[in-house]
Amino acid sequence: MKISVQWLKDFVDMAPPVLRIADRLTLAGLEVKKVESDGAARDTTFEIEITSNRPDWLSHLGVAREIAAIESLSLKSHSLDPETGRTPPSGWNLDIKDSKGCPYYTGVLIEGISEFKTPDFMARRLLACGIRSINLIVDITNYVLLEYGQPLHAFDADLIRGKEILIRKARAGEKLIAINGATLQLHSEDLVIADSERVVALAGVMGGQETEISERSRNVFLESAFFDPGRVRRTSRRHQISSDSSYRFERRVDPEAVDAGRQRALALIKQYAKPRHISACIKAGEKPRLEVPTLHLRDDEVRDTLGCEVKPAQIASILTRLGCDVKQHAPGSWKVSVPSFRADLQRSIDLVEEVARIFGYNSIPETLPARPPIAVTENPRLKLEKKIRQYLSGAGLHETVTFSLVAEQGLDPVKDLGTGVKIINPLQHGLHWMRPTMITSLLNVIRKNVNAGADSVAIFEIANLYRMPDKGKHPAEDRTCAIALYGKKAAQTWCDAARSLNFYDLKGYVEALIAAAGCQELCVAKIEKSYFSQGRAQEIRAWQTPIAFLGEISSSLLREWDLKAPVFYAEISLENLVKHAQPNRPFIDWPRYPAIERDLSLIVKDDVLCGSLMQEIRGLGEGLIRDVKLFDLFRGKRIPEGYKNLAFRIVYQSPERTLISDQVQKLHDRIAEILVKKYEATFQK
Repeated sequence: MKISVQWLKDFVDMAPPVLRIADRLTLAGLEVKKVESDGAARDTTFEIEITSNRPDWLSHLGVAREIAAIESLSLKSHSLDPETGRTPPSGWNLDIKDSKGCPYYTGVLIEGISEFKTPDFMARRLLACGIRSINLIVDITNYVLLEYGQPLHAFDADLIRGKEILIRKARAGEKLIAINGATLQLHSEDLVIADSERVVALAGVMGGQETEISERSRNVFLESAFFDPGRVRRTSRRHQISSDSSYRFERRVDPEAVDAGRQRALALIKQYAKPRHISACIKAGEKPRLEVPTLHLRDDEVRDTLGCEVKPAQIASILTRLGCDVKQHAPGSWKVSVPSFRADLQRSIDLVEEVARIFGYNSIPETLPARPPIAVTENPRLKLEKKIRQYLSGAGLHETVTFSLVAEQGLDPVKDLGTGVKIINPLQHGLHWMRPTMITSLLNVIRKNVNAGADSVAIFEIANLYRMPDKGKHPAEDRTCAIALYGKKAAQTWCDAARSLNFYDLKGYVEALIAAAGCQELCVAKIEKSYFSQGRAQEIRAWQTPIAFLGEISSSLLREWDLKAPVFYAEISLENLVKHAQPNRPFIDWPRYPAIERDLSLIVKDDVLCGSLMQEIRGLGEGLIRDVKLFDLFRGKRIPEGYKNLAFRIVYQSPERTLISDQVQKLHDRIAEILVKKYEATFQK
């Protein structure tokens, strides 16, 4: 925002140089980014950066008040229209239908305007602040906006039908052509200003073309109101319209400035527009009050927080200069009435901050806080993430960073988005969801690389996924590692040949990561996901806790992303992996007694998982099985369709004694017999 120094001098007598004032404002928290001089206009402008909690700085009066507090100067006031001895406009009706959206609304009818030229000083000041002159009445509303921070709107009174002003919610099917030319399809939650027949303005955001002021306007209805900040912001975002008025209403205008701004505008209109008649002000509703109108402050709070002594008289003086009403009710203790324009002052610590700002942060002595040493330990999850990055990067995969907001494309409305977190006002059109999975994000990366000519894409990403556990609760964030493989695996040596990547390449990466984390006692189960091909997805669990899932992307999703080769995708829950990881593995002594190996070859149905069989074999081993490995998988020829032959090598070994061959054979036969019955298995003949 730009502030005119000449304009500031209407409120406060500043001692030069202006650069010193700019520096002091910046040190007090009101950053002056740039100081520019205009020799022709004999003026200097401050370009200031305003924080969202200080809407009172969005005016020359607010900045002048800050300068007066910093420089210990008195603040001058303007002449305001007294609004006395007038009668209400005949036949006009004002009614608030939505008091939450508009607690307080005022209006004045101005008739018989005879002068239309904007004074040179007003046009110069508006231009210095980046606003061009339009016509006298509109220029006066903009002038008061910049001077007092109160947005005003002027309607052509002759174009308001039925002499009626209604503040209500928009109705189904209503439209408004805004003064910027945009046609707005209104929403039922939009707060509007309407006459007896139609909508004439979007409350707090922008007026309509049908009732805007022109050079032909002779009678004007001047609006000054307080609109709910949240409602204005939602309406502004919904229609993607931002104005100087909405920018201020969103941050909460000063309720007292509703009347002061109107009175200042009337004084200027009376002086420069020479109207024939000005009506009495018609009002509806009540001004909103501060949530915390009074606070209590003690000088020891200031001393303990700042770490230095500030004299009680100085504390009271600073708060008074900032517009607070300070009353001492005990030595070193005050009751502070918060001014209407400082809704951000809600606790005593806020008053301490105000004292510190004006007292000067550079006046507070620098001291190092005394604290005992703290043991620094590495976060186990961050340590795991570092290990995963090193492993996957070393294996030839590339790390990606994608946007956390996604569209509905490719995701099932119930299975994937049923517990999803939806954004009401997304920054980018179409991206309504905090991603519940990274599958669509990585598919976008794969498609982009394939379109650029890549025939192989192997990528991973470590990021948060989002879900809504239960209604009324905050969204949960799950730290996750996602892996996606597409295309061909490059030859490792000159004598190898490139081949297509497959499901087992992906499973190898996942199992290696889980093993590197020290997670043991794993089992594999079949699962179904909306984006995987049927029967081509698995879940890896540790003690029945899901650690990871992986599978082959469905053909329908591949067509949607225009991908010709299969894509294999996995997600690893880092939160669950850390819980079951064993970073410090226990030492296992070298075996003292010899091992005996036996092979077991079974024919089972295709839907029987190898992992389930291995887990079953270990469980039946009576503590004598040291290792089970799958060394062969065979389909076709003598194996019936829908079946497969699995061959396991079982290592029997006892840590306490030498096993006898007959004893091992009996146990081996019993295991085979149980597997045959439980899994309807047969032996190859």
